Amino acid sequence: MTRPPTKPEEQQPYQNDYRLIQAYQEATSLDDEGLAALCPSYIKLSETSKRYQDEELLGKGGVKDVYRIFDNHTRRWVAMAQLREDRGPEFYDLFVNEAWLTSSLNHPNIISVHDVGIGSSGHPFFTMDLKGNTTLATFINSDKRDQRALLRDFMKICDAISYAHSLEIIHLDLKPENIQTDAYGEVLVCDWGLGKIISDIEEDAPLTPSVDILDNMTLIGEIKGSPGYMTPEQIAGNSTKDQRTDIFSLGCILHAILTGEPPFRGNHQERLEATSQGIVTNPCEKFPPLKIPPSLGAVSLKALTKSPDDRYQSVSDLKEDVQRFMEGFSTNAEDSNFLRETSLFVSRNRTPVFIGFLSLILLSVLSTLFIQKLDFLQQSVDKESQLADQYASEAEFANTLHLETLSKSKEQQLALSQSLVSSVRNLKNKGIYDTPMKSVREAVVLSDHALALDPDSEAAKYQLFALYLIQLNFQKALEFPLPGNHPRYGYMSFAKAYSEFNYHRLERPPLKTLREFLEKARDLAPHHSPVIERMISYDSAVRPSKKLYSPIILSLLKYLNPKTEGIELKRGSRQSELILRTPKEISLIADPADSGRCVLRYLKSRSLAIECPDRIELNQLNGLRIQDLDLTKCENFVLDAPLTLPSLETITIDPTKHSPEILRKWIRGIQEFEIILAPR
Repeated sequence: MTRPPTKPEEQQPYQNDYRLIQAYQEATSLDDEGLAALCPSYIKLSETSKRYQDEELLGKGGVKDVYRIFDNHTRRWVAMAQLREDRGPEFYDLFVNEAWLTSSLNHPNIISVHDVGIGSSGHPFFTMDLKGNTTLATFINSDKRDQRALLRDFMKICDAISYAHSLEIIHLDLKPENIQTDAYGEVLVCDWGLGKIISDIEEDAPLTPSVDILDNMTLIGEIKGSPGYMTPEQIAGNSTKDQRTDIFSLGCILHAILTGEPPFRGNHQERLEATSQGIVTNPCEKFPPLKIPPSLGAVSLKALTKSPDDRYQSVSDLKEDVQRFMEGFSTNAEDSNFLRETSLFVSRNRTPVFIGFLSLILLSVLSTLFIQKLDFLQQSVDKESQLADQYASEAEFANTLHLETLSKSKEQQLALSQSLVSSVRNLKNKGIYDTPMKSVREAVVLSDHALALDPDSEAAKYQLFALYLIQLNFQKALEFPLPGNHPRYGYMSFAKAYSEFNYHRLERPPLKTLREFLEKARDLAPHHSPVIERMISYDSAVRPSKKLYSPIILSLLKYLNPKTEGIELKRGSRQSELILRTPKEISLIADPADSGRCVLRYLKSRSLAIECPDRIELNQLNGLRIQDLDLTKCENFVLDAPLTLPSLETITIDPTKHSPEILRKWIRGIQEFEIILAPR
């Protein structure tokens, strides 16, 4: 008999089931045998008394030995670098600092350090990834080396070094033997034993090579030397070492990729002398059978220039030139002419050019046939007058058909011109914030092509006007003036007020002139923040040095917040520290509908301190690459959406004003960050 369902009011109150309590007590009070049966891996880990065992020597170097060793804690084989037994305390810090510096770099193309410690002998050691026995030198020296694959590896190396430079760390010992590579595309920059933090380098002190530099050992135990990849300033000893020092070594690596050998050959002394004198032969001329592309030869020569001021000023510029070659564009290092640009354009657009060329041939053939047909008709009229009317009708029909063909061709040209203008608009409005130089350069070329196809295109003329405006070349911009009814006619006020401006990529206005222009712009056109930010984005990208750039960004902030007086932006006691003071809430974003990014990103800073007695939205800092954020003097910050700070390490707050829970809830970073509570 089925029991009727119990009504809610008839349900009995819940009572504890003591059988569950008994089962829990039995599970949590297991003896050793029961615990071993339940979790054997935990027991095995807890009983492990020795972490590392089964070491196998991979190779010996001047300062350290490297072993293949098994890590009992992580259950995997790793590489262990140990200070040699015959090296005394004077080498301890050199070795430990290499381990700490390498472990501070978190990048997919930089070797990872897992553990740092002191061995039973009192000597320091560190463990890292254990990779194969191939380096970049292995593939460079191969008879079947793939140049494009090596160039892709080279760009990964540039990414790793550019990342290290963003943290103000330079490698100072780049060479193919220190780059781990394999056949599957993995690239790891290793051996940071000579790496330095730029702020720690004494400008007047010679950078004396350590024992490692002439007898350095890679992670696979191979003994290699560095002469041939050193820079003139390293050999001179009393010159400044900065990011451009690594760029020279990258130029040596690029030369080796192109030719199979470094730029400086001979014995030890001959290589040092050649490097000091800056004697570098164009690889295209030195190795004609290799048919090295002239554009890559020019890139290599520019990176290997003796004077650091004549080299690429950042690794990203060097990588961009290699990327341009890979994508079929001319490089900035070469002296490209019209024929060269035309050849590259055809190479990049083989199918459209072929179709256009075929169409031109077809049109010519049709025109020739048409003319021949007319000649034939004329002769027929003379011979057969009785058929004159019929032939006249045929000629009229043929002429109409020809005009329709020409009309369609014109329509196609106009459509192509409009398509090019659309591409220019995307480059100018979006690409300007990620790759300013590349975007502006390509946008100008596309705009010229669009105007050639349709000389009456007002859209193409406006894009050229705006592009030259972004470059602060107002003289050139005024060659394409805007009509009075144009929605962006307000931009003309900039060009007319500073018509003498004719700056370009290689010549930038003095910082004082640029600051005065930004201050004047508040009165000339106060509501054109997108074009102002694009000017700054381009200027900051092409300007060789931005050490004194904070007044420019301060002027930009004043332009964005014209009703707020008393905004301050300055460096702290160290160049990497940035302090922002404002009496009330301000906008740190030029236009949320445009770039939507914080304008402080144009200043490379390790730490940022914000001092504001009023409300301020922290989400405006999204994407900012700072490591330390000080909010102790922020009375009221707003954080109600996810905030990404990729490099964040510490946040300092006043616990009486701010809640650490809010920060933990909304802020995201690549690594775990620390919240520091300021003393009350």
